[in-house]
Amino acid sequence: MSARMGRRVVTIAPFWNRMPRFFLYPLMTPAIYALFGLAVINGALLDLARGGGGGVVTAGVVSLVAALFSIKYGFHILEETAHGRLEPPRLNRATMVEGYELPFKQIGVTLVLMILGVGLTFVWLPLVIVYGIAVVALMPAIVVTLALERSMAAALTPAKLFAIAFRIGWPYFAVLGLVILLNGGSATVMSLFGDALPRAAEAFLGAFTQNYFLFAIMHLMGYLIFQYHDRVGFAPETLAEQDDGWGEILDPVRHDIDAGHYAAAADRLNGLIREYPDHRIELRKQRHQVLRLGDDERTLVQNAGTLLGDLVDANRMREAAEVYIDITDIDPELRPARETDYEPLLQILVQRGEYRRAVRMANGFHKTYPKSQSIPPLYLEVARVFAEFLEQPERAAQIATFLDKRYPDHPASARARALREALMS
Repeated sequence: MSARMGRRVVTIAPFWNRMPRFFLYPLMTPAIYALFGLAVINGALLDLARGGGGGVVTAGVVSLVAALFSIKYGFHILEETAHGRLEPPRLNRATMVEGYELPFKQIGVTLVLMILGVGLTFVWLPLVIVYGIAVVALMPAIVVTLALERSMAAALTPAKLFAIAFRIGWPYFAVLGLVILLNGGSATVMSLFGDALPRAAEAFLGAFTQNYFLFAIMHLMGYLIFQYHDRVGFAPETLAEQDDGWGEILDPVRHDIDAGHYAAAADRLNGLIREYPDHRIELRKQRHQVLRLGDDERTLVQNAGTLLGDLVDANRMREAAEVYIDITDIDPELRPARETDYEPLLQILVQRGEYRRAVRMANGFHKTYPKSQSIPPLYLEVARVFAEFLEQPERAAQIATFLDKRYPDHPASARARALREALMS
């Protein structure tokens, strides 16, 4: 996967805020047409096969073609979603006829993985269990890599697959869990309703639900790459830069990234920051993305610290929170460089559900900045987080008592006292 730098900043909704839409996606046109078409074919093939002879052969061929199409269309969904196109692909000639190499490559990848698994049984049986767990854990990365790079070799390269998983981090493994659950969705539906239906209706429902969950899974995995494209070095086409004169300026940066020369790309961007100070935030954000692809953590943290202050000053708090999360994933002890950045950052971290990260950031603030006017409101929010989200009322009461004693006349202390009394009642 390669990254193309752009000046435009686009906010992408987190996948956890779009969960209902992943289940509605297969029911949107034209995906719903594909679902019904494949289900009707599956139901009709049952009657065709009952005729025996040539009917069995014809049913088998048609069934294979339908299965290949459903897999191919699923890959198309993943690719389109990864590029930021959030509506199902059209059922045009290109969709119907082209791109069938991907299902065969997926089959090839599966066979290679199975052969390796069988081979490991002759080496050491417990190793097969470890191998099986690794394959399951990396399956989304395998499918994504195959869809976007169309290369079996890339989809079977452990370093590339682990890089995708760990650069995305916990969201990858959250999606993995969802994929595992959704993968059993069709079997669950059939166990509840399939036995009560006629055989043709059962075949129809089986194909419909199987492809429904396949399309939902592919859409979910594609959106994961769309949301975290910067972490894996992928460039969604819908986020490509506009023709505003920056393409030519940033082309050398893109070439360095494509060649894997991340340090050189970061140096070029640093020069552009000095040359175009009015665009320093966007350029520094892009430098942040490039530095994350390399291994120079010191420069990454330095750049992120400056970027954090610029984003806070511009009131771009959600982006500031993303940067802070990035650098504290590297070093949990890192703190904002300015005392005025703590309070707005803590609020946005709490909104994102990063409760422990928020209280860790505020820990010891009164010692670092003993005269700061931000201490009472900051610590009041920390007390609320302990009480409401972390279920640690004792810690909340301790902070409330501290505020009451140290800042008795501050408005935040009155709210702290009320919080403490509510916890003790």
